Amino acid sequence: ARAGVLRAFFAAGCDDFEAHIVGERVRTPRGWRDSYALRRGSVFGLSHGLDQLSLLRPSRRHAGVGGLHWCGASTRPGNGVPLVLISAEQTADEVLADLATTTR
Repeated sequence: ARAGVLRAFFAAGCDDFEAHIVGERVRTPRGWRDSYALRRGSVFGLSHGLDQLSLLRPSRRHAGVGGLHWCGASTRPGNGVPLVLISAEQTADEVLADLATTTR
């Protein structure tokens, strides 16, 4: 996989891309599972059981820590690129609203 990524950068005109890599980390399904408690090492977020659909997913705002927000496939509104982008936009709006009310 690494060689394929480097070939893609080379083909895009980044001839010396590899020389600029200062660090890298290899992720495996088992690593994702262990690090993030993801079912079966899923990089897509929470499982798709009925208890994790739509409004049953975790909130974007942490219930116990003020100012802590989440976004992404494991929060509302859900997974998939369009929904993750909506989640990011909604989280940004919530953070900006929080900042507006706390700085006045």
